[in-house]
Amino acid sequence: MVTRSPLLSAGHCGTCLPALSKLFDELPIGFCLIDRDLRFISVNRWLADAHGLSVEAHVGRPVAELLPEIYPAVEPALRRALAGEAVDELEIRLPPRGAVWQGRVHLAALRSVLAEDGTVRGVLASVTDITRAKQVEAALRESEDHYRHAVELNPQIPWTADPDGRLLEIGPRWLALTGMAREETLGTGWVKALHPADLAATQDVWSEALRTGESVDLEYRLRLADGGYRWFRACAAARRGERGEPVRWYGAVEDIHERKTAHAALRASEELSRSILENSPDCVTVLDLDGRLLSMNEPGLRMLERDGFEPLRDQPWHCFWPEGAELRLQAAVEKARTGRTVRFTGFCPTAGGTPKWWDISVFPIPGQDGRPARLVATSRDITEAMHTRDEMERARQEAEWARQEAVAAAGRLAAVLESTTDSVIVLDRNWHITYLNRRAAEGVAGGRDLLGANIWEAYPEAVGSVFDQNYRRALAEQVPVEFEAFLTPLGLWLEVHAYPNADGLSIFFRDISERRRSQEQLARLVRYDPLTGLANRLHFQERLEQAIAGAGAGLHVAVLCLDLDHFKAVNDTLGHAAGDLLLRQAADRLRAELSPADTAARFGSDEFAVLQPGRNRPDDAIAMALRLATALNEPFELNGRTAVVGVSIGIAFASGGAPAADEVVKNADIALHGAKRDGRGTHRLFEPGMEERLHERQSLKIDLPGALGRGEFELYYQPLVDLRTVQVSSFEALLRWRHPERGFVSPADFIPVAEETGAIQAIGAWVLFEACREAARWPDGIAVAVNLSPIQFRSRDLVTTVADALAGSGLAAERLHLEITESVLLQDNEANLAILHALRALGIRVALDDFGTGYSSLGYLRSFPFDKIKIDRSFVGDLPDGQESGAIVRAVAGLGTSLGIRTTAEGIETQPQLARLRDEGCDEGQGYLFSRPVPRKDVRDLIRRLNGSNLDGNEVAG
Repeated sequence: MVTRSPLLSAGHCGTCLPALSKLFDELPIGFCLIDRDLRFISVNRWLADAHGLSVEAHVGRPVAELLPEIYPAVEPALRRALAGEAVDELEIRLPPRGAVWQGRVHLAALRSVLAEDGTVRGVLASVTDITRAKQVEAALRESEDHYRHAVELNPQIPWTADPDGRLLEIGPRWLALTGMAREETLGTGWVKALHPADLAATQDVWSEALRTGESVDLEYRLRLADGGYRWFRACAAARRGERGEPVRWYGAVEDIHERKTAHAALRASEELSRSILENSPDCVTVLDLDGRLLSMNEPGLRMLERDGFEPLRDQPWHCFWPEGAELRLQAAVEKARTGRTVRFTGFCPTAGGTPKWWDISVFPIPGQDGRPARLVATSRDITEAMHTRDEMERARQEAEWARQEAVAAAGRLAAVLESTTDSVIVLDRNWHITYLNRRAAEGVAGGRDLLGANIWEAYPEAVGSVFDQNYRRALAEQVPVEFEAFLTPLGLWLEVHAYPNADGLSIFFRDISERRRSQEQLARLVRYDPLTGLANRLHFQERLEQAIAGAGAGLHVAVLCLDLDHFKAVNDTLGHAAGDLLLRQAADRLRAELSPADTAARFGSDEFAVLQPGRNRPDDAIAMALRLATALNEPFELNGRTAVVGVSIGIAFASGGAPAADEVVKNADIALHGAKRDGRGTHRLFEPGMEERLHERQSLKIDLPGALGRGEFELYYQPLVDLRTVQVSSFEALLRWRHPERGFVSPADFIPVAEETGAIQAIGAWVLFEACREAARWPDGIAVAVNLSPIQFRSRDLVTTVADALAGSGLAAERLHLEITESVLLQDNEANLAILHALRALGIRVALDDFGTGYSSLGYLRSFPFDKIKIDRSFVGDLPDGQESGAIVRAVAGLGTSLGIRTTAEGIETQPQLARLRDEGCDEGQGYLFSRPVPRKDVRDLIRRLNGSNLDGNEVAG
């Protein structure tokens, strides 16, 4: 851009210059004209003031002369303007003339000025003060840097949202933490990182806050970039407009995972400690770190003659001690919460007023971080011992006071000291031993003759130790000291009391090694099962978390959950002492199968777990399960009795970093439920669908108790055919459950649930009554068979229930057959045998079902005179060609003939099977060849059809 100026025109210069000068002087910015020789032609008043010179001082003078400081920087720009180029935003700092313009920044623009003939005659420069703009710009950059550093260095994650709760911005740590990109997080995308279990509650709280404008403070779990979850705390508050409405939400997200898990572990530790300490013979009180009562064991409440703990909860420990004991108790609490053990003796009457002296120890229980989390005070009643000790203490004090009186008095003191149970050493001020009682000579002196010896020469390793420090302090300050310390040469923990006098020190030692070992054992019990010595659930969880965290690439951490089959039967029949012995033997067998890196734990009752860290292949865990099953299936010898229990095992795996330890244990437990559901005595690997099946089982548990009252059960009947007369001899009553939503539920699914919940008692009684009433309508000579669960034998009313069913239906006793499995006679239970004999006395028949599939069926035939044995279908299925099955059927049929017991073959489906069973001498047959189970309305038609059919040919019924 160029400017034609009359100032540089020869014809107009004289007339225009005054007008332009006046205009220039009134402008709020600087203007000047510079000729081709770079001399000032004119400047306005603003620019002259900026330079600190008059307008006249500028005219005709070179720019280089007046502005030497900036000339090198502006000279090239002036040359370009003279060449016709427009120059914008030339930043300069005018030389200061006084303090007014010191440090100010200006912006200049240069334009060419043309004469009338079009030639460039000079340069027009405009100058603006931009100092304030520069300061604002710098302040803005500083503010932005401050905000950016505050956000990036803050351990919390700040965020903002609009009034509708849509996320507008979030700190960069969110992206690194969750792995979610900024675009998918903003708006409502952040909810995708919430744990599914926390989603609904979090959204409800947030929606309520948006509605009311109230602040938010809540906790939830977020999915991390590695797929795991951690606990976080979110806080938010609204900035409000003039009418009080929210115009922007500001919040922050804080990681609280470690604190939350630490609190959970501490609660579990407290529960376990209480279960152990309830059996302590001492009064055991648990305190918080401020000395307030959290709990007290039952023996302690009885010793203190108190009816309950609630009136004492959260009260200071000293609240039920006599006046004056507060300072001493508070001092003990202060020492204990620093990690030390404090022991002292105190007087405190019981709530009933009984005077008591107590030997009290206060020590810390560490948390997961190793620092004290709780305090434990153990109080032992030493009232009787204190009477004796008081006498001894009085004698000791009298001897101390009389030491200066005479040699005779010293002799009496020596006699007292010789009779004390403490070791006593007397030192002079030069640390020489002047006296040792007999216990000291035999104990801390180790049999050496130390009389007259320097104590530090006798015990050089004690120089500078806690012994040295306390002795010197007692002697220097003339104050008694008491402390506990370990004497290395003798390997003893000692409680030491040192009393100074003018001549030296009297030192009393007491051996407290056994007490210290007891305290260490108590701390160990917090993490180990007291019955078996295995790790407990808390310690197992810690080891599992360590194993998962340390698992490398390609390595698996395996968890096996074990449950002993039939353990409850051992407890019920042989007693809890035998059950405990079995558990200890089972623990020993587990240890024998583990490698040094493995961990075995007892979770409770007959539940065990095994941890295999760092395995390369899942097959290793399966091999371990097979070894454990083999070991635990062996008979247990229990004080002259033999028990066989077996084991069910669930297996779950985890690799480094995921999933969480409790998730792995839960998966293994779900797999264990699957193993037990599939018939026990086996192992199962966790599969995702197992959890759903477990939920279905829980659903059955909920629906089953009311099914009987709702009339959802019904009986189906399957015939048993006499293979000689080819006539129906009896029907087996089979229970069916017609669920209103699920339809028919398999007995294999609901019978175990009924046995587990105890509902089988009521259901079994209903089956007996219903089957007897229905059978009474059948032709004479046809019996009904009812299966009895082993659980029903636990009821004392079983015989009465059977008798009532017969009486109520009018059915003849010999037409009722009761079928049991060998588990009824497990452990050769005398009570169950007595029930069976009572049932036989009623005239009914008793059959042994599933014969040949257990451990000792032949022994059962000796223990009770069964009327019938049923050959399991697993042997019939291999006929007619299976040689081994054929031999077993032949042997059982022959055994039945010899003993006068009828034999029934189950699962007959083909004519060749029927022919082979007849040839082997079986009496009865049952199976689909004759008929599937039918409802009661079809029984009479089935009897007519079967009794008229030709079973020797190809015709079958049903």
